[in-house]
Amino acid sequence: MSQDFSVKDVLSLCVDWDCLSTSRSTLDQFVGAVEARRDTSDERRTDKRRPIQLDVIAVPLDAQFRQIGEPFLALTRNISRGGIAILHTEKVSAPYLLLRLETQRHDVIQAIIQVVRSRTFYQFTEISGRFEVTPEKKKRPASRSPKRKSKTDAGHPRLEAVAGRD
Repeated sequence: MSQDFSVKDVLSLCVDWDCLSTSRSTLDQFVGAVEARRDTSDERRTDKRRPIQLDVIAVPLDAQFRQIGEPFLALTRNISRGGIAILHTEKVSAPYLLLRLETQRHDVIQAIIQVVRSRTFYQFTEISGRFEVTPEKKKRPASRSPKRKSKTDAGHPRLEAVAGRD
């Protein structure tokens, strides 16, 4: 027996709910992979926007990053290391969106944006958002062997205390 899936069901299947956080380096790599199609030399922002048209799956989220609406398809307008603008046919009132983007070269990213502006753009709604990034995990230095007391440490109370903590 076959089961018919709605567009919303299919969109929900595309989202990886185990991957809700994105690091700055992941965003940088993804934006670097996006090819600019026109000159943006008049840019006054800190992060250079790249005009790009990609299909995006968007899922409305509340302030605790829980789903509060049905997934929808949208189209990107531009992207930068700091944020993204997407076009949709309806207004969105959610404070956050989970976005899933894929380039033509099949680079995929999922990222959460904080919606900072929503405005009418011809017959569409332009939703602008700032990427919510997770702090980079610092690489741990190789563990060192415990400090041993040497002859040069003798007589110095602070060095003796440090050496004595073995």
